[in-house]
Amino acid sequence: MSRGFTLVEIVVVLAILGITAAAVVPAFARIAPDDELTRATRRLDNLIATARDAALERAVAVELAFVPETDRYWIRLGDGVTLDSGVITSDGSVRLWSSAPRPRIRFNAVGTVDGDTLGLLGPSGAAAVLIDRWTGSIRVDSR
Repeated sequence: MSRGFTLVEIVVVLAILGITAAAVVPAFARIAPDDELTRATRRLDNLIATARDAALERAVAVELAFVPETDRYWIRLGDGVTLDSGVITSDGSVRLWSSAPRPRIRFNAVGTVDGDTLGLLGPSGAAAVLIDRWTGSIRVDSR
């Protein structure tokens, strides 16, 4: 009578553990709460998408303007009508950053875009606004 485990038994157990871990680890990642920088990044990304969609749907120029000192924004049509305004962050630990005193992102009626440098700074990192001026695509990229 021998004691211990065979190599086949050990490999089978390790395979089962690996499959279980592969299924469980992504679920644990979703449990972790978002930090303020992630929420602000998602909010900024949604604002940019809203402004771009308004420009394309209405076939007019739309401007998304920011006040970095107060983290406020507003979305205006070319004729000056305000579509939306508010605050990007609710926590003082994350703030807007720009090289321009009043950064703006302007979407033209045909889908092109022009804008100032804009980013979010927080205790856990930073996020940059990346603009492709010819296609009009903008994404907020965490760094």
